[in-house]
Amino acid sequence: MEFDYFYNRDGERFSYYMLPKILVTDRKFQSLSSDAKILYACLLERTALSFKNKWIDQENRIYIIFTLEEVMEVLGRSNKTAVKVLNELDNSTGGLGLIERKKQGLGKPNIIYVKDFLSIISSGGKNYSSEVKNIHTRSEEPTLQEVKKIHGTNSNINKHEGNYPDFSFGKKSYGIFQNVYLRDEEIKELKEVLVKDFSNYVERLSAYLKSTGKTY
Repeated sequence: MEFDYFYNRDGERFSYYMLPKILVTDRKFQSLSSDAKILYACLLERTALSFKNKWIDQENRIYIIFTLEEVMEVLGRSNKTAVKVLNELDNSTGGLGLIERKKQGLGKPNIIYVKDFLSIISSGGKNYSSEVKNIHTRSEEPTLQEVKKIHGTNSNINKHEGNYPDFSFGKKSYGIFQNVYLRDEEIKELKEVLVKDFSNYVERLSAYLKSTGKTY
């Protein structure tokens, strides 16, 4: 097969699964196969849809439905391989623990809780995932005042220094999902205000926007 090149902004016309960079670069996730990482990205995207549809249990946890047949289709794998990949992610089957499956019975598909990969990132005993969870519960966007209360920073969080420029608005994309768009002067101002908490603020905002479908 012979593929054509991308020209100008052709690459922006597609939709993408967002694979968090930390799943590729951090040693904590080295045991996962490439299929498992791709599947997690697919499941992660589905959580945003579940949030919009109010698929939230009594403990305020988002859950999804992603059948074995869907796994086979999205990965292009056999039934046996699809089961193996799911098991890699599920702690109850000896996996890493990025998902938790709950049986519904009566022939219904399993409910899947997609676990927060950011919850293993902490600094000084501070779990930044809990900060994002609090934002979801209140259904409010994080404010500078909230972020100022967070102490310390995490050197393991990649700052995503604007790999994908937005030429239309003169902004660059930041955050784990590359969905926080800021101009250089805005970055400078935020860093002056937040100092070491800047990276944490961007990651929290990025995770919040991804889960709610909002834009910044």
